[in-house]
Amino acid sequence: MKVGDIEVVPVNDGDIRLPPSFWAGLDWSTHGDLLDAKGMIAMPIGCFLVRTGDQVVLIDAGLGAHDTPWGSGGALPSELAALGVQPEDVDLVVCTHLHIDHVGWLVHQGRPFFANATVRYGHGDWHQFVESADAEPRTVEAMLVLSHEGRLDPIEGDQVALAPGLTALHTPGHTPGHYGLVVSSGQDRAYVLGDAVECPLQLDEPDFYAMSDVDPTLSRRTREALWRELEGTATVVGAAHFPGLAFGRVLPGTGKRWLPV
Repeated sequence: MKVGDIEVVPVNDGDIRLPPSFWAGLDWSTHGDLLDAKGMIAMPIGCFLVRTGDQVVLIDAGLGAHDTPWGSGGALPSELAALGVQPEDVDLVVCTHLHIDHVGWLVHQGRPFFANATVRYGHGDWHQFVESADAEPRTVEAMLVLSHEGRLDPIEGDQVALAPGLTALHTPGHTPGHYGLVVSSGQDRAYVLGDAVECPLQLDEPDFYAMSDVDPTLSRRTREALWRELEGTATVVGAAHFPGLAFGRVLPGTGKRWLPV
């Protein structure tokens, strides 16, 4: 996809399959179409390659070459290679937040996988996902390795410029330090929202949320603010787990909905 002079390409590291019980606030009897043949919700593990100016930026870093009870990753390197991008070509990695399915390729076999990249992430996530006793060990290892290598540059505040046409927008709730990314060039804009919005259905089912939301109430307020800003505009919106990693627009009106483009 082109956003003015900037290229944005979804890349998929793998797949997640979760039971309906992982989600709250939805009457599943009326939404059986969202479930696969085994009664699970299937979602991609999305990342986004951004080429802006002379920089190659990767938004989120997938699950990595691992299988878990809830998902399987490992496809990101081949997806990037198909686009002519090797790990060493990436100048900047921006993690929308520090859940394991967004940081999995930051470190591989004990070394930074993107050998020349600076890694940016929300400072507000550090305590919970690196320092707390119940932090995911792989996330802790990755962030400490990168810290030791001097490769981390945490994001603080709001509307933080990261690269030409790429701005970090503080979108807390899913995690304390969650950031969405705004891509802007000329008159064109796109939002890449990480897990600030986990499913397009949350547009017309505002009580529908994932159990992984650290603060569900704040997460809902963040979504509502995003919808108000985006409704009826030409701005396109994508997120890490949207079906097919498609972008779409938020249509206005009483029955607001997200329409893929």
